[in-house]
Amino acid sequence: MAKRTWMKGLIGLAGVGALVAGGLYLYGSSSGNTPPATVDFAALDTQATQQLYQRGEQVFRAGDCAACHSSPQSGNELAGAVSIVTPMGTLHGTNISPSKQHGIGNWTADDLYRAVAAGVAPGRKVLYPAMPYVSYHQITRADVDALWFWLMKQPAVEVANKPNAMNFPFNIRPAVAMWNVVNRPDPKEAEPGTDEIARGKYLVNVLGHCAECHSPRTGITFAIDRSRDLGGNVIEGAYAPPLTPEAMSQRGWTKEHLVQFFRTGLSPQGSMTFRMFPVLEHSTSRMPEEDVRAMTAYLTQNQQMPGPKVEPAPAQAQLNVNGERLYLGLCAGCHGVQGDGQPHSAVPMRTNTTAMFSTPINLIRVIREGVPEHDLPNGGRVQTMPG
Repeated sequence: MAKRTWMKGLIGLAGVGALVAGGLYLYGSSSGNTPPATVDFAALDTQATQQLYQRGEQVFRAGDCAACHSSPQSGNELAGAVSIVTPMGTLHGTNISPSKQHGIGNWTADDLYRAVAAGVAPGRKVLYPAMPYVSYHQITRADVDALWFWLMKQPAVEVANKPNAMNFPFNIRPAVAMWNVVNRPDPKEAEPGTDEIARGKYLVNVLGHCAECHSPRTGITFAIDRSRDLGGNVIEGAYAPPLTPEAMSQRGWTKEHLVQFFRTGLSPQGSMTFRMFPVLEHSTSRMPEEDVRAMTAYLTQNQQMPGPKVEPAPAQAQLNVNGERLYLGLCAGCHGVQGDGQPHSAVPMRTNTTAMFSTPINLIRVIREGVPEHDLPNGGRVQTMPG
């Protein structure tokens, strides 16, 4: 038995060694082709500088960079330290301010393109795919150039990066290059197009990288299962629901309610919670309305949507008497006996999609953990819901 265990350990070490060796071999060739810059940064006049700066901030918002790279302590959107919990360990968003010691102040626009589109940072450092380069691989070079220009104009934040806590063997970073060979598409600029749905597709699939949370993962490599794109997934203990037009229709969404949800965080279908709240705070609420409408046009494919669903009340014999008693005693004071809610105060429950999901984990978490009082973008506010 001891000999067999020793042999298994030896085989395991050999496997890890092979991964490391293969990863080191691929280190230098994993960044793909880098298209030339689209702008001469040294020759910009005042008007061009302003336009490029504004576009860079739009890319920053649409790319949802701050949701992972903001500081939970200071709120600075570039300081890093957001924890990203994965089955392989915990990662932390990095400092992406122009700090030369802790951030990306020494990076060129080419460096940023390779990191964003290929997952390779300067020094041939392979990034973990929590950086959504699998989705960003189609980002346009023009968008990266604008983003780099905007980032370099922000104040440097002198805050050191928080070390990752990945489990063995996933803490062997060169081996990520092997993962990239199997799962990362080569960088290839998309054509965003000019019509609304094409623009929405680019915003949802590339910049917004919605599939990273809302698509199932494969069981072997934990890569996005592209055969079930936007088909829903459980991530960090929460359910990211399907975003296909059929699923959205079944849950009673309309295009106008989606626009309202992205802009304000509230709609008849519920409110933004968990990881979606930072997306609202830093991204969708600050995007141009035409971009938000393009996203909803793509997600719904401009189909006619039925609107909020109200399930018929079950027969008295089918009611869970204990559940009804708890709801009336604990919830009805704010959400109403019939679950109609209160405007600008308590979301309705009769049309709330969280109560319609095939899994109750989000509803259970909200009930157990509660919702803290907080402001919403564009003038809204959520009152405290006790856990």
